[in-house]
Amino acid sequence: MRVRMSAFVDMRLLERGLRELVPGGPALGPDEAAGVVEELRAAAETSVDLVLDVMRLEPEHADAVRARAAHDHVLVVDRPGWAKATAQSLSAMLGPVVSPATRAAMEDSRLSTTMELAGVLALLSTRVLGQFDPFGAGAAGGASTPSAGASGGDASGVGSMADSAVGTAAGRLLLVAPTVAQTEASLGVPARDFRLWVALHETTHRMQFAAAPWLRGHLQVQVAELLDEQKPEEGPGRGARSRPGVQLGLGEVLSRLPQVVRGEAELVDMLTQPAQREALDRVLAVMSLLEGHADVVMDAVGTGVIPSLRLIRKRFEARRDAGIGPAGTIGRLLGADSKLRQYREGAAFVRAVVRRAGHAGLAAVFADPENLPSPEEIARPRLWVERVNGT
Repeated sequence: MRVRMSAFVDMRLLERGLRELVPGGPALGPDEAAGVVEELRAAAETSVDLVLDVMRLEPEHADAVRARAAHDHVLVVDRPGWAKATAQSLSAMLGPVVSPATRAAMEDSRLSTTMELAGVLALLSTRVLGQFDPFGAGAAGGASTPSAGASGGDASGVGSMADSAVGTAAGRLLLVAPTVAQTEASLGVPARDFRLWVALHETTHRMQFAAAPWLRGHLQVQVAELLDEQKPEEGPGRGARSRPGVQLGLGEVLSRLPQVVRGEAELVDMLTQPAQREALDRVLAVMSLLEGHADVVMDAVGTGVIPSLRLIRKRFEARRDAGIGPAGTIGRLLGADSKLRQYREGAAFVRAVVRRAGHAGLAAVFADPENLPSPEEIARPRLWVERVNGT
């Protein structure tokens, strides 16, 4: 039985809350806003070939990746549009793992849950530059997609949400125009270069999921284990009593997300079962790989394509140290410290593998779930190369 987030989040109330809570972003004139949208879309299109050139996939595999990615939706959105899309994505991801009992419990706190989620997404919307949403096709029952134009929406002039049917195989690449424009201005970097740099990061994630079509389901399984609903404990005079898990923990997680986003708490602090902590380690290992690979690809494209690449990297690293990452809502919700480790340890893993086996050797990671690095292998890349490449 599929349980949608709409069972315990009031989407209309969420949208109203987002309209009130989400900052509009920089004030851009219509022509300037339209230029941001147009350049981000062009950067996303250009990035496909740039990323595939770095990934060094076999020709047949690269053709299949390009064909799968063609079904994705590339969307330039405003901040409320990103926030609504993210709520829908969480629905698609959590739906299969939330039990009817949990659904009933969460419905009792539907209003508070909705407003807590609105507050978290409003805060993140000022930080996230973009993200690839592999669960977008299943969002809100597979029916909603954010889009953007050059009018309407928030103060930036970038459009907001519009609903349209999408194919079940599609993901969504979301680029948050107001936050991109505001960030490039605050960093003092060339707008054209920065927009392509952001698009490259998110397009790498898009190509990762197209190269490994099983990855979406694999992550859902890992999340299911992370939020595994524990069996009830039986005891004399106690009857059935649920141990900590989804039944008792999902509401707590939602209520504490603002603390997590601000770096005041981490999800791991809320997990009491060893199996859940092990599942979190596995999820972090996968996220480390994906985020680190995206960082390496951005650098590999080089200054011939992005002349100010080194300047962007230097100034953006300082921004990361301040606890602000460029993408990946799921990763961000795992905690600020964990997010920074994902970039740094994941990039170190990918660079070490590329030195020993090249990008072609690294491509084996997309062939089979068994080829994903374990938490131990992320820290010791040689073990992964020996296990998967035999060298």
